Amino acid sequence: MKFVRLPALALCAVLASAAAVQAQESAAPAAPPAHRGWDPTQFRARVEARRAERLKALHDVLAIRPDQESAFQTFASALRPPERAPGGQPGRKPQDRAALTNLTTPERLDRMAQRMQERTARHQARFAQRATATKAFYATLDPTQQKAFDALSLLRGGDHHGRWGHGRGSFGGHGMGDKGQG
Repeated sequence: MKFVRLPALALCAVLASAAAVQAQESAAPAAPPAHRGWDPTQFRARVEARRAERLKALHDVLAIRPDQESAFQTFASALRPPERAPGGQPGRKPQDRAALTNLTTPERLDRMAQRMQERTARHQARFAQRATATKAFYATLDPTQQKAFDALSLLRGGDHHGRWGHGRGSFGGHGMGDKGQG
């Protein structure tokens, strides 16, 4: 009988001490969270810094000559993403929730279709701008530089976003200047 009581007493002691520790932990003030929220200004600064690094890497890989510098700068500025309104997408207007509740379902669907058409038109215009800038820049490159540019575009998956380094790491995370970021 003594052998049965000893483990039972030990178990009670362990449970009592665990309850005491838990009570102390819950009474202690919670530490402030390490992450205080998303700061869009810092995020944009990091994105712009990475973009500048990638453009510099492209400049270096292509060995841009002084006579090509203005064409490269024109190309780089054409690839710059459009300025965004604070807290929103380019060209996006804040939705009036009250106005949406007054619409019928078919009217809301028509509004969604209209917004999708507007967004598609903006995307097509941006693509045309990037394509024109890329073609003009490409024409200034010598055959060796064109070959390097073509290889970089293939590594990036055809540069489907129209921005150098929009994927993981530099040049889409394919080793060209990639520092393990991503």
